[in-house]
Amino acid sequence: MEEDGATVRLRIHHPLFAGFLGVIGLLVLLIVGLVGTGLRHELVSVYQGELARQLSLAEAVLDQTTLQDPDSIAGVLKARAGYRVTLIAPDGLVLGDSDVAKEGLGSLENHGARPEVLGALSGAISFAERRSATVGRRFLYGARPMRFQGTPVVLRIAASLDDIDARVRRGQRAVAGAGLLSILLALVVSYGVSRGLAAPLVALSRRARALAAGDFAQRAPRARVAELDELAVAFNRLTEELQGRLSELARERDEVRVLIDSMAEGVIALTEEARVVRCNRAAIDLLGLPEDPLGAPVDSLVDDPELCRLLAASVRRQVGTHEFTIGGRHLIVSGGPLDQGGAVATLLDVTELRRLEQVRRDFVANASHELKTPLTSLRGWAETLEEDDPPRELRQRFLGSIRKNALRMQRIIDDLLDLSRLESGAWTTQREYLDVPELVKEVWSELADRAEKKGVRFSCEGSGTAMADSHGVALVLRNLFDNALRHVGEGGGIRVDVTSRPADTLVSVSDTGSGIPAAALGRIFERFYRADPARSREEGGTGLGLAIVRHLVSTLGGVVWAESEVGVGTTMHFTLPDSLTSGHRDVEAPSAAEPSPAKPSGGP
Repeated sequence: MEEDGATVRLRIHHPLFAGFLGVIGLLVLLIVGLVGTGLRHELVSVYQGELARQLSLAEAVLDQTTLQDPDSIAGVLKARAGYRVTLIAPDGLVLGDSDVAKEGLGSLENHGARPEVLGALSGAISFAERRSATVGRRFLYGARPMRFQGTPVVLRIAASLDDIDARVRRGQRAVAGAGLLSILLALVVSYGVSRGLAAPLVALSRRARALAAGDFAQRAPRARVAELDELAVAFNRLTEELQGRLSELARERDEVRVLIDSMAEGVIALTEEARVVRCNRAAIDLLGLPEDPLGAPVDSLVDDPELCRLLAASVRRQVGTHEFTIGGRHLIVSGGPLDQGGAVATLLDVTELRRLEQVRRDFVANASHELKTPLTSLRGWAETLEEDDPPRELRQRFLGSIRKNALRMQRIIDDLLDLSRLESGAWTTQREYLDVPELVKEVWSELADRAEKKGVRFSCEGSGTAMADSHGVALVLRNLFDNALRHVGEGGGIRVDVTSRPADTLVSVSDTGSGIPAAALGRIFERFYRADPARSREEGGTGLGLAIVRHLVSTLGGVVWAESEVGVGTTMHFTLPDSLTSGHRDVEAPSAAEPSPAKPSGGP
């Protein structure tokens, strides 16, 4: 028996045992009662037969006796039969009684109304049981009609019922003793049977508690009782199905968790009190949340008050889509309540998209500006030539300007097409082993006439090979040489240093030009960016050369960066892989201001 608060709980074998004990005890009491009743009935029947025989003997004695006194005759008959004897007149008057003195006969009640007397007066032997008013004891009476001295009388013999009751009690005690022994034996048997019947249920209860605690390895034992065995089989089947369902749910939960955690979008699940109940890695990174924000109120985690109010409001209603700038990131946040309570908010990082939109706007503005200048010149010279008939020299000068601006537009468009192919991945490379110094000299030969006009000196030092596309490397060198020639003054110099390293080849192009300010050095590889816009346009630059160089070098598996000092000159470094396995495609290039790992010594 266990107490759970105010509730008393019984083990199942306790009521079973009590039930068995109650049934057996009731059966013993019933048997004792039935034995007493039946035994008494049998004894009464025996006594009635005995009284009938004694009445017959008494009749024979009355026929032969010479005594005249009825009271004396009653005493003689008692002495022979051993029972109380009474002689009663037909009118009920007691003539003699073996247990009453003769002097006291007159005080006795009239016995004419006694049942046994009435039955005897009807002419038959009659019996009756009752307590005697004369002696105060219970008797079994037997009476029959007789004749005494020619006069009809009723002879009654009474046997005490105390003997019958004593015998009945002795019989009942014997049966009760046997019943007590039976009860003791039944106690042992019923307790064992009740425990045996309850054992499978107790075991099933323990298995059920273990199952509730998450132990799915437990199985209910088989039982010999058919119903309990069916219950055990059903429990085991339920356990297996539940284990399978929970495993499937756990697998689906883990898949959903991995899916949510792998999403680039941030996801935050909130309770009805606006507390964080689920948060993926992207949301933690985007909002700068602690590693374990579960259970914390959202207003204690989010610093931006507007975003905090939006998340709190999403628990009650759909909040639509809003954009926030947090920590330099542009986030699009939306959320709304769930049917089961709480809410889910999503955070989309559109920082790169906004940057690309800005780049697109800048590109359109820059490209439009770059093309507008030569187009304006072309239109102006063409309109002048149409309206007037200038002298030949002036006309030649106008046509030369038209041709120069047309070539500038062509270079801008060619560079744009090259840059577009590089950025879209449409540029195809044919890798081969290159002698880098040989290719450097070959590309420089294309620009030698232009350099000779400005008196620019050129030199190439070092040696090295590369596994790269010759056309791509040549385009890189051509853009770097063209850029250097525009910035190097008359009598200046350009020097190329080729250094062979364990995994790649370093190419450094140094010039003695005007140099690049430190503030602009980090942006020189952007499209259309010019450190000195006015001078670059005068010299015919498109503003796309270094952007093309950066994409080309990255496509070839290298990196590019720059070093510069205003008034001293600039050095452009780039690397080329020396084998197919040493390239590092899609590797982020070092910062433009990063020092060269192998800076060339000296100037050109």
